[in-house]
Amino acid sequence: MAQTYNDAVPASTRDALEDLTAIRNNFAALKSCFSGATAPPNPVAGMWWYDTTANMLKIRNEANDAWLNVYDFANGRAPLALLATNCSRTVVAGTGVSVAGNLASGNVTVAIASGGVGTTQLADSSVSQGKMVNYTAGDRLLIKSVQETTATLTTYIALKQIRLDRGGTLRISFKLRRVGGSLLPVYGRVYRNGSAVGTERSTTSVSGDTYTQDISGWSAGDRIQVYGRTSDYGGTVGVSELRVSCGNWYGLVED
Repeated sequence: MAQTYNDAVPASTRDALEDLTAIRNNFAALKSCFSGATAPPNPVAGMWWYDTTANMLKIRNEANDAWLNVYDFANGRAPLALLATNCSRTVVAGTGVSVAGNLASGNVTVAIASGGVGTTQLADSSVSQGKMVNYTAGDRLLIKSVQETTATLTTYIALKQIRLDRGGTLRISFKLRRVGGSLLPVYGRVYRNGSAVGTERSTTSVSGDTYTQDISGWSAGDRIQVYGRTSDYGGTVGVSELRVSCGNWYGLVED
């Protein structure tokens, strides 16, 4: 079946049978919207065409110089270009939301904008520890543990410990002193969950020395620990005045 009858042939050259065949062909073509893999010949403005290659229903434009997509059978929807033409091409971003792309291209990406979501979009008590901003090193005191803890072991043992509510970089200081006995030095060091992360410190002072260090890599739930030990020949080590500070103020819990 032809997609359309070639009505350019003069009537004088056609016989009655040919006219009947042409009528039938044209009627069948109309029923199928002139379906075919290529555009039908002799198009006119307002003519339908079901493009079987693109699986798209099309209509001839008013100027009769182009086919317009009307329905996308492959995806069961109007063509994206038509949707974009008949609705807003711009997706407007709200507070804390960014938008990229446009409807005409068929790709619109919506994401949390730089700066995050404002407090008005957050429900009370809905933010977990892992989602809270990390600490930065600074001099704002978060928590302190002043009481002295002592030990006489020559191997490192935890003498002070604080559990973190979130991660980041923290300024940690502690006081280390030789309590008495042997005149040999005693040692102290910051640990994280049982692993050494700070610089090893030592002193022979009975009044004690204070050491401060910025240490990064902390996570929510980590334990800031100060371990201490004596020299191989005995003595007593004391650790006190553990202070944890940051550049952005939040509270901690002594553990």
